[in-house]
Amino acid sequence: MNAFPKPVVDAMADRAMRLHHMLWHSARDSWAILTPEEREVYRDHGWEPPRQSLSAPDPVTGRRSVEFDNGSGEDFLFMHREMIGAVDEILAELDDPQHPRVEGWPTIPSPEDAEYPVPPPFVIPGDSGTTNAIANAKTATAFDRIRAWESRFTNPAELRQLTLRRLGAGIEYGIHNQMHLRWSAEIPSYRPGQADFDVDPQWDDSSNNWLADTYSAHVNPIFWKLHGWVDARIDDWMAANELTGRCRGASTHHGAARRAITIVTP
Repeated sequence: MNAFPKPVVDAMADRAMRLHHMLWHSARDSWAILTPEEREVYRDHGWEPPRQSLSAPDPVTGRRSVEFDNGSGEDFLFMHREMIGAVDEILAELDDPQHPRVEGWPTIPSPEDAEYPVPPPFVIPGDSGTTNAIANAKTATAFDRIRAWESRFTNPAELRQLTLRRLGAGIEYGIHNQMHLRWSAEIPSYRPGQADFDVDPQWDDSSNNWLADTYSAHVNPIFWKLHGWVDARIDDWMAANELTGRCRGASTHHGAARRAITIVTP
């Protein structure tokens, strides 16, 4: 696996970029369970999400549901397309023939893939939930599930049955999350839970590129392989639905408040 040039790594490891990626995810994921006081902190920093991505816990089961129809799935697709575009701009300036642009996996690597091996499971001290989730994502059963998702999200007949918002939400909370966990590797120490707006600067070093943390995942080159795969699904969806032009998003004053993807025809 050929790592990105240093200017790209440095740009992604920048504290502002790390905070942007983490806050974008945490605001929409946690909004339904934040207290009014916690929400006010997000608002004061300009990070109130336009749409939450998960519901409040069910009063009986305690489970939270994916918001498939409120547009948060389009937000997910658009924000990461914007990130890919930003990296592509840096790569264009560098004019490195080995890295002309972000190139996603054409198909998700199998367990036998030598270039993108699945790291073995590991224990995160004091966090059995994440430990178990990561271990489960590395199993043969998980790969069968990933292959089934891949088949569904690349099948034109299936894509014609989905709105773009449902496609994005289904990808985010299915195959996307599983890939992040599946290719996560053991590291010397893990960032502890803390206030989103008060991350210790020790975690800003470019070596911190753990795939299972939104503060660091985008520094890892595998992030761009899996998100390149995700991004290609937008084009597949457009082709399946006989749409032409390009996808872009309309934004408000802040990166946290990205609007839904719109189809722009020439």
